[in-house]
Amino acid sequence: MEVWSRLQMQAVLVWLSVALMPSRCAGHACSPPLGNLASGRTLTTLTGCYGDARPLLRPCPSRHQGALESPRPCPEDPHPPAHMTDDPFSHPGTWWASGAARPQTERDEIRLDLETRFCLSHVVLRFHSPRPRAMAVERSGDFGRTWETLKLFAHNCSLEFGRLDDVTEPGAPCTSRYSKATPCTGGEVSGLPTATQDPVSAPYYSIYTLLARGTCLCHGHGEHCVSHNVTAVSPQVAGRCRCSPLYNDRPWRPANGSSGAPNGCQKCECHGHADSCHLSQRTWLSSEGTSGGVCDDCRHNTVGRRCQRCRRGYHRQPSLPLNSPHTCIRMRPQSVGPWCNPRSGQCTCKAGVGGVRCSQCMPGHWGLGAKGCQPCVCPQACDPKTGQCLDRWRKSHSPCIVLSVHCVCLTAVIRISVLSAHDKGSHAEVQVKVRKVLRSGQVPLSLGTLSVYPLTWTSRGCTCPILNPGMDYLLAGPEDPETGRLLVTLQSVVALWTPKLGLNLSKGLRHECP
Repeated sequence: MEVWSRLQMQAVLVWLSVALMPSRCAGHACSPPLGNLASGRTLTTLTGCYGDARPLLRPCPSRHQGALESPRPCPEDPHPPAHMTDDPFSHPGTWWASGAARPQTERDEIRLDLETRFCLSHVVLRFHSPRPRAMAVERSGDFGRTWETLKLFAHNCSLEFGRLDDVTEPGAPCTSRYSKATPCTGGEVSGLPTATQDPVSAPYYSIYTLLARGTCLCHGHGEHCVSHNVTAVSPQVAGRCRCSPLYNDRPWRPANGSSGAPNGCQKCECHGHADSCHLSQRTWLSSEGTSGGVCDDCRHNTVGRRCQRCRRGYHRQPSLPLNSPHTCIRMRPQSVGPWCNPRSGQCTCKAGVGGVRCSQCMPGHWGLGAKGCQPCVCPQACDPKTGQCLDRWRKSHSPCIVLSVHCVCLTAVIRISVLSAHDKGSHAEVQVKVRKVLRSGQVPLSLGTLSVYPLTWTSRGCTCPILNPGMDYLLAGPEDPETGRLLVTLQSVVALWTPKLGLNLSKGLRHECP
């Protein structure tokens, strides 16, 4: 049985409390705290404790009186540049020591490569040796090709750099505050001794600690600085706090440090069909600054700015949500052309074919195939697969009536008012109001709104016989019991309703055809 010590329990509780604390950056601008940017990074110098800092076979200077010894491998440098960035609390007695200053220039150099841009607050150098008489702090934004002076330090600014001293001229780029010879050790900057041609007795410098205080450049969108090879945990920012691939629905902006507005990145609505998007300035301006993202490389057979439409040859399944990977399916060969309504999914079907997916024959047609469906050669309906006439309904119901001198066999006889007509692409649908039911077959009819389906729409492009909205008609025609639809065919009787027609129709319904 494992027993935890009290110290272990306290450490776990502290970790849990930190993990459960809400982010201090939630809902407003935020920047990481300052830290030592030099910690963990490699410093390079012009010289080392044994002379030239390059790790080659070189003549090591003897500290004894006399000339240099013959070339031999130098021992390990006891005071390397890494000692300037180690932990001053764990290693308080370590320092970097330079070699002899170069006779031609009497200068040395410490270079810190930060690898990317940072917000630098201040630089502190704690010397082990006396501070130099003159020193410059410079920065480069192009990896060392060009340099910009940040601050000059000199015992005499006018003599060393030809500049004014900020002690007497506030704001001057040079200062004499940190270049006194005292203290001999522990000072922040030291003096530069007189030049000498003797490499053994030439001056050298030694530094306990180099501290570069600053923070990473997150533009108000980051809470912590992470290593360059660690992925940021925020879903809205990536790399150096630029918008993540799927968060480019509006232009990137830094957070507002004055108001605290976070100005976060906005996610593109790609319905789960894309992993990235880009900002279109034209779309952003046309939307009056509300949305400008365009999804990249839509998957699952989708296209469009938001991957909201099916590509050519595919149509949408209305039963599935738009973010389903199976929302777009391949069109059937019975559809006309590669186009379907992007919202309803209704495809334009071939002659005699109906249904959202063009998967069945329209009433009055049979034989679904590559060329569509064939019209039934029957007074009413036929079997949609074989084309055989379905005469059993007519025999069982005797729907024959006498109109004038003609005997017409019809299933349904109603009085209607035409309300509207709608083009469904593959068929037409006419909305009517049933005012009187004179006869009905297997399809139950009642007063109220009803849809009738003119079959001539697919073959002739018209609702023949004509049904004009706003008019009252006598409608006598066949029905399709399988779909529960009332049909309008060329054999249907459509006549303007008049009281006299109604009287004659009532008499005709009382007699059967011979």
